[in-house]
Amino acid sequence: MSEAQAALLLSALRAFAPLVLALLSLLAVPLVSALRFGGPLQAATRARYIVVALLLLSGGSAFIAGAGVTSTLSIGDLTINPSQPGRLLVALGGPIFAIIVAVGEGRRAGAMGQVALFGLAVIDLALAIPIGLAPITLLLIGGTSLAALAAGGKEDAERARAVFRDLRSAGVLITLTVIAELLRASIPLSATDPAYATTASLTAGVALALSLIVLACVGAFPFHHRLVRIFDSLPIVGSLMVGVWIPAAITLIIFSELSLLISAVNEPMGGAVLPILVATGAFTMLFGGVSALLHDDVGEVLGFFAVGSSGWLVLGLAAVISRPSTLAPHELVIPATLAISLFGLWRAAVRRRYDLVSLQELTGWARHTSAIGFVLIGVAAALVALPGSELWTARAEVIGAGGNVIAIVAALAGAVALFASILRVLLVGLAQKSRAVQRTEVRRATHPITIAMLAGTILIAGTATGVIDVESAASELLRPAPEATSVPGELP
Repeated sequence: MSEAQAALLLSALRAFAPLVLALLSLLAVPLVSALRFGGPLQAATRARYIVVALLLLSGGSAFIAGAGVTSTLSIGDLTINPSQPGRLLVALGGPIFAIIVAVGEGRRAGAMGQVALFGLAVIDLALAIPIGLAPITLLLIGGTSLAALAAGGKEDAERARAVFRDLRSAGVLITLTVIAELLRASIPLSATDPAYATTASLTAGVALALSLIVLACVGAFPFHHRLVRIFDSLPIVGSLMVGVWIPAAITLIIFSELSLLISAVNEPMGGAVLPILVATGAFTMLFGGVSALLHDDVGEVLGFFAVGSSGWLVLGLAAVISRPSTLAPHELVIPATLAISLFGLWRAAVRRRYDLVSLQELTGWARHTSAIGFVLIGVAAALVALPGSELWTARAEVIGAGGNVIAIVAALAGAVALFASILRVLLVGLAQKSRAVQRTEVRRATHPITIAMLAGTILIAGTATGVIDVESAASELLRPAPEATSVPGELP
């Protein structure tokens, strides 16, 4: 092998590392589940061990490979150029999902690990392809496929409805993506033929289509029903990947596209859409927080918590449209994703330990299993964040971008309601132990899974609160300004 071929192979491995490990799981999981490696009763345990190892390797490889020139691969006219936000999502998602799979255990742990592996691979690949809005379609199709895989082969009506609802939503969103791409590709024509359309009107059409995609993907009001049903029907790994992580990647792509497109337009953008987005974001936070306070089912509490957290992203969308040069909205995506994921880790731990779904039956859970209580404290810390950090500055800038006092008050009330929903679950855990909780066996504090859960909580909460600085990587634009946004004769 020549030196050039070796360099090309190394670049390919660095560029496709998460995808290679995901494909490797298709061979590794059936292999370790074979009878030659032990009895069928231990097959699920062996599969869980192998997918946990692959998830850790996926996160580690993304962290080591990074997004530098050495990870860039050119295949004909196509350039695979891993981005900082994409590699950051994989580097964080690998250990997070590894811990969730390890804590959740179960007979389908191997399949859930594969859902996480392929989800992270699709995210990394989509954020590395600088071809307009095509990565959004890749993520939407990938999310629908992963939802079907997570649902499994059971004849479960709720899961079937959740997958069908996700498939229907993906079809509508792909149509909106095509419309946005057609409008974006038509922008150069406005420079040569003023009678065709103005640059501002075409950009406004793109912004409107992309805004609808963000609202539907993240589960903002009035599109919240899909997200709640996903958390209530699918396993926690599938719920987080399909309902949180893939929408977060789509949001990063759209924020980047809008920043580049709107920056090339000299006229102010937004119009009547901007106050609607601000009001929607504020109401989504308030609605999600209050709904999480009022529901008793653990899955629905987590679902509405995710809905409320998505309000930050909608407010960020409004900030991008009104101030395309700001990077504050980009800095909110990953912390919001991590806070929901940490709550998902708590749900996986509680469900595995107690096998209960009602908060009324879970009274005293924190007193009985203090390690799981530490996870929920981490969720509360992730919501508050480190005072004076860049995350606080970004939140303040996003909330104030709309300039509407009523929306600001509603958003702040929603943030308080989200924190109160976590505090309510914690207070339920500190109450008198129920009989079901009292009878549950407690895992020792030195158990490897308990140690991993506590270490993961510190990692996730530290990153979400701003103690571990990731803002610079999270806020990087995914690609340079495309030629399609340049209008001849105008100053840059």
